[in-house]
Amino acid sequence: MLSSFGNNKNEIMRIQEILFLVTLFAVSCSSERFVEVKDNNGNLLEKYQVDKEGTKNGIYESYDGGKLVSKANYQDGIQSGKRVIYYENGNLEIEENYAKGQLEGDYKVYYETGELKLVVGYSNNTIQGQVKKYYISGQLMEDVAFIDNEENGPFVEYWENGNLKWEGAYKNGDNEFGELKKYNEEGILIRKLMCDSLAVCRTFWTLEDGSSNEE
Repeated sequence: MLSSFGNNKNEIMRIQEILFLVTLFAVSCSSERFVEVKDNNGNLLEKYQVDKEGTKNGIYESYDGGKLVSKANYQDGIQSGKRVIYYENGNLEIEENYAKGQLEGDYKVYYETGELKLVVGYSNNTIQGQVKKYYISGQLMEDVAFIDNEENGPFVEYWENGNLKWEGAYKNGDNEFGELKKYNEEGILIRKLMCDSLAVCRTFWTLEDGSSNEE
């Protein structure tokens, strides 16, 4: 009997421990809740998670006319992780990433039909590295080097058939500097220009005459 009583006592203690853990989990879950913001007609505008202090923490969604417009994530009230924005037809329009409220990594824009249109590299909310634009066909249109939100360094532009269109370099913004080359749609070099520090470009060679021909 004593042995049986001891076993029952242990079982009761295990049940109590399980109930305690379940209760603790329920309290923990109830400390975070979803908030819904609606207009005067009852249409959903926003839906997001908050912690027990009312600070955004978790999923955030915005709506327009019953359709999902954007989806993001928050951590302790600060935007963090992936954020996506949708076209009215439901296709992805913008995809971006945040770290502690700052843009970080690739920022992507898509055509309304779903094809990739633009890729911008961010570091600590600043454009750094390559910015690439694409034709709707998927062919690369332009590739430009950026430093601290400004064009700085080499760039190339392409015709939609993939042939080179322009190549040169930018300095301190959208200012061509140094040698600039232009190609026709067949990819043949047709003009060379030299650009000064004021971004004034003068032709010094053309395919037609094959010699210096300043403008």
